[in-house]
Amino acid sequence: MAAGAGEILQLIRSGRATTRIQVLEATGLSRVTVAQRMDALLAAGIIRTAGDAGATGGRRSERFVFDPADSLVLVAALEFERAELAVVDPHGALLARTVLAVDLAVGPEAVLPQLLDGFDDLLADAGIKPASVGGVALSVPGPVDPHDHRLSDPPVMPGWGAWPVVEAVCARFDVPVHLENDADATAYGEFTELGAGRDGRPEPFVLVKVSRFLGAGLVIDGRTYRGTDGGAGDIGHVDVGGDAVCRCGRRGCLAAEAGGTALLRRLGEAGSDVGSLAELRAHAERGDPLVTAELERAAGLIGRVLAVVVGVLNPADLVVAGELAVPAMIAGIRAGVYAGAQPRATARLRIRAAALGPDAVLVGLARVAVDDRFSAESVDARLG
Repeated sequence: MAAGAGEILQLIRSGRATTRIQVLEATGLSRVTVAQRMDALLAAGIIRTAGDAGATGGRRSERFVFDPADSLVLVAALEFERAELAVVDPHGALLARTVLAVDLAVGPEAVLPQLLDGFDDLLADAGIKPASVGGVALSVPGPVDPHDHRLSDPPVMPGWGAWPVVEAVCARFDVPVHLENDADATAYGEFTELGAGRDGRPEPFVLVKVSRFLGAGLVIDGRTYRGTDGGAGDIGHVDVGGDAVCRCGRRGCLAAEAGGTALLRRLGEAGSDVGSLAELRAHAERGDPLVTAELERAAGLIGRVLAVVVGVLNPADLVVAGELAVPAMIAGIRAGVYAGAQPRATARLRIRAAALGPDAVLVGLARVAVDDRFSAESVDARLG
């Protein structure tokens, strides 16, 4: 099938073809067809000219870039006691942001109105017109079913299971709304920042979020892998032994033994006065021996589980993100993975901290919304 305007847009967005000549060569379409389809993208305000790309055959060649005018994204990363809100442009730049105090335990009926009002205030404070928003994306610390886009029995979010979050947001903002697991969104943000793999194609990518609880995001063939019902990457409930009772009701889950909440509990039992993850991180950065020992213990357990993931997926990158992605945690995870996985599986593996830091989830959410709005299929449907 001949390339449509949507496929030409993907060539421009990726940088594989940014001039008419390059699009001709990449698609095999006629000059007239390429001109018609690129003119349609220009008229729709999806691409624009951006200077020239130098001389080609004695003529200057115009360069085109992806730059839609009405496609800002409202994003919100929900945590247990806070939500970070931001306005992000189609290229992943954060234009405005704010933090709200929330309590996910009180349920969606109380939290979502607060969140939506926060979006309104953020736009007003930044002087951004609501009409310039083309999408909304939220992340939550729980599994999201990719079929009905609702939380699927979230063990740490009572009252949120199957609740129509997307529909509630759509009622306030009449644009496409996306609901994502927080580790998935963080992984996608980091993956898109990384770019193409060694041979120009996307390589398997794994991100583990180490915070109050634990989760992993998987990107395979350039797409987030969510599993059958959103449960892919749910490493926090892998049984690693131990007596700690997990929020899911079982004993010995990785999250109950090695998550941030578990670390605070164990430090308290050992007589430490560390009372929050921020304090735990600060103590770790100062080299507190008790905190360092607990981090190394937790990292060893996490690394043991991730060694299995590495053996199954053979990823090119394993990224550690979250509030506890401190050097001691990353070093311990690296040691656990190398000890538990076959040398062949780790020979080309890169293990590192998240390059985008805490912004990865916000960038990832925005890119989920933009990729959906400007997919080849969506653009072709919009342009007819």
